[in-house]
Amino acid sequence: MESEADGWSPRPAGPDNARTRRRGQRRDRVFDAAVALIVEQGYEATTMDEIALRADVARTSVFNYFERKSAFLDEWSARRRERAFRSLPRAGGDGTLRDELSDSLRVLADVSSSSRRETTALIGAAVRELDLLDDHPLTHEFGAVVERHRTELRPGVDPHLVAMTLTVGYFAVLRSWIGTGPPRFELEARFLGLLDLLMQGALDG
Repeated sequence: MESEADGWSPRPAGPDNARTRRRGQRRDRVFDAAVALIVEQGYEATTMDEIALRADVARTSVFNYFERKSAFLDEWSARRRERAFRSLPRAGGDGTLRDELSDSLRVLADVSSSSRRETTALIGAAVRELDLLDDHPLTHEFGAVVERHRTELRPGVDPHLVAMTLTVGYFAVLRSWIGTGPPRFELEARFLGLLDLLMQGALDG
């Protein structure tokens, strides 16, 4: 790396960088306000006006960041996928297919278990508002992992079908787990049981 004596110096934080940072902070504030309101009073009862008031921004700002209310559900899911597929040491590394998928499912289970009330409120809304099964982004995330480990699959097994089946099973398990009372089963164990069942049919040997 060049030193400042060699003519290189760190790029100063200019107005554009500061403006981008402030915009990101406002967007996060709007998102956090929306999630809090949905948890408190439900998705249907939450309005964009209330979100603007809670976030202390203009109503137009809410629509600048999130064009429709269901976009908050998309963002909420995307942030969880980011944690499960981007932040793991083994992601894209030398682990087996089962290793990588297990790691991601454990993170997803931990995130949901540590915020069950939030998960119940937003997954319940997502099931009603979004098509969770038609080409869902989670299928693409699982599919990328499966594709990297295609050689571990039995001949003739379609990686996309494996990913799609895991996604459908994931949402079915999560939908059974959410609720206002105590959970009926341990989420991580059920996710890993689902994965084990799928791997028995998909892996070569």
